Amino acid sequence: MPHPTYASYLRLDELLSSQQPLTPPEQRDLSDSERLFIVVHQASEILLSQVLVDLGHIDAGRCGRSCFTHRVDRAVRLVDALTGQLTLLRRTLRREDFLRFRDRFGTASGLESEQFKELFLRVRRLTRHAGGGRPPEEARHLGELDDAVRRWRSTHLELVGHMLGDLPGTGETSGGRFLAARLDGGLAGERPAAPPPGPDRGDTPAPRSGPAAPVPSASPAPSPGDPNRLRHVVVVGGSVAGLLTAHVLADHAERVTVLERDHYEDAPGPRAGVPQSRHTHVLLTSGMNALDELLPGLLTELTEAGAPRLAVPGDLGVWQAGQWISRRNPSAPIMTPSRPLLEHRVRRRVLAGSRIDVRTGTEVTGLLGRPGHITGVVVRDRGAGHHTRQDLTADLVVDATGRAGRTPQWLAELGGRPPAEEVVDTGRAYATCVFHADDPAGDLRGFYIVPDAGQPFGAIVLPAEGDRWLVTLSGPRDQAPPTDPEGFADFADRLPHPAVHKWLSTARPVTRPVGYRHTANRRRRYDRLGRDGTGLLVVGDALCALNPVYGQGLSVAALSAVALRKELAGGRVPPAHALQRAVLRSSRPAWDVATGADSPMPGATGNAVRSGPVARLLDRYLARVRDRVPGDPVVCTANRDVLFLLTPPRTLLTSPRVLRRALLTTAVPTPRDLPTP
Repeated sequence: MPHPTYASYLRLDELLSSQQPLTPPEQRDLSDSERLFIVVHQASEILLSQVLVDLGHIDAGRCGRSCFTHRVDRAVRLVDALTGQLTLLRRTLRREDFLRFRDRFGTASGLESEQFKELFLRVRRLTRHAGGGRPPEEARHLGELDDAVRRWRSTHLELVGHMLGDLPGTGETSGGRFLAARLDGGLAGERPAAPPPGPDRGDTPAPRSGPAAPVPSASPAPSPGDPNRLRHVVVVGGSVAGLLTAHVLADHAERVTVLERDHYEDAPGPRAGVPQSRHTHVLLTSGMNALDELLPGLLTELTEAGAPRLAVPGDLGVWQAGQWISRRNPSAPIMTPSRPLLEHRVRRRVLAGSRIDVRTGTEVTGLLGRPGHITGVVVRDRGAGHHTRQDLTADLVVDATGRAGRTPQWLAELGGRPPAEEVVDTGRAYATCVFHADDPAGDLRGFYIVPDAGQPFGAIVLPAEGDRWLVTLSGPRDQAPPTDPEGFADFADRLPHPAVHKWLSTARPVTRPVGYRHTANRRRRYDRLGRDGTGLLVVGDALCALNPVYGQGLSVAALSAVALRKELAGGRVPPAHALQRAVLRSSRPAWDVATGADSPMPGATGNAVRSGPVARLLDRYLARVRDRVPGDPVVCTANRDVLFLLTPPRTLLTSPRVLRRALLTTAVPTPRDLPTP
């Protein structure tokens, strides 16, 4: 028997001749787009066949521990590759081409894919009792598989929303909404009910060999007139907090409208309505976890777009309490995308949902209703006169307009009382400049110089996508960093260690430094306006604005959206005051961290500054904790988990191990030279 060639072994002649577009060949561009559509879905079915081989082996009980781990891990990676296929299709298939050839395949539907039906059934069977009869390690691996399948289905639904929007699906069904409704109640893969006969036949825009239906939204699409659902939600502000809130509420409303003053650009870029967009941003580990829960696959997208992942202090030189923190105890990763990249990717994913509309260039000028009962907003085209005023009614108005939010003023105009405010303000100012530069010495990927009561100057040096470095320098009241490149670099000489200044002296500025002074911690207590308040929810910086130097804002926005989703998980829409309390609770750990660090700063002002004997005693204890962070891995981990919003600040007081080390041991000094791994 002759040895097979590469082509005969892979049966390439048969494989490469199986793409048969229905578009006539003379329409070359359109025919090639349809061929791409077929190729991606056929490749998906081929990958899926291997997933089913591995799951079938496991399901039959023929796997030992090592085999089980290997095959489930391979299945997870293959399912993630299926998700990547859909992302590839979204990025390479023009929507206008798809809409031109989609009618050619009639009612062919991804729900007809027997392999995907089998995948969902097998995953459901394997994971249904994973937490009980299986060892914890096996249950964990199966949970990762279930998460991968959910990511694939969510990405597919977003692809359908992107391609179809509110257009009907094949067979004149409602497209994406039909898909979500067909699969409600079967998240892990129950077989969907048979479709009704007649014109409702068909659903997704996929050929017969294409993918099955995607993941549904977290709740069924609301029925018109359902008293347990919201008919219309208006979200004022289309930045990250507003978009994530809209994404969650879309699962509980017939319609969500996002109102944004700016005009969105097709590509990532700073926006006038986001003063922070040119400054350094961090996604803490808690924020990454929350975003992955809200928008599965987003972190992968950010990584593919070049957003760095860093361990702290594994990859960073962190200076605290007069010394470098040992790098031998690295954290789970954080991410450092630029704000424009993150917001652009969040916006693209969220607005793919079929129940979310966005109106840009729209300015909100007031609220409708009466004190305690908000019924909508007053809007006009941005820059237009009062003659363009329009009343927009809603069951729920969400204020996500940031620090400059005017809801307190609007409530007063209706005759109500504005919320009480809690403030801690150190007067800290900072400036950010973008550089091109080589990596710092010592295998480092950045610096974090932490300011404190005895050392008021700070620096954050982090990589971002596009081979850029974002450098933020900060100083106390009346000692703001300059906004010219030379003065900016010279300002770094005030830092307690020369490493950042030395590195900046060889870096090349790409932009002029941009300053920022609005760093007060400010929390508005809308939760105290009374239990009878309806129709208003305040989120993001409009509710709880934190000193940006601690890098918590993006993570708090994501954590608040997760908290809102949990509050809504019961199937009924709770009163607005219950939603408000849930969102405020989610931001409390970050508030405690930021105000706890800022209160002892020289010159701190505000009605929430912590003072008195108890506060001084607490500050003395926390100073002992900080002194031990650089050289004690236990204290370092506990402190870092608090800063990353993974555990509440009280754990520094309640952990016996931390208490013992802070009170009974001597701080271990670390070398003054740049830290090595």
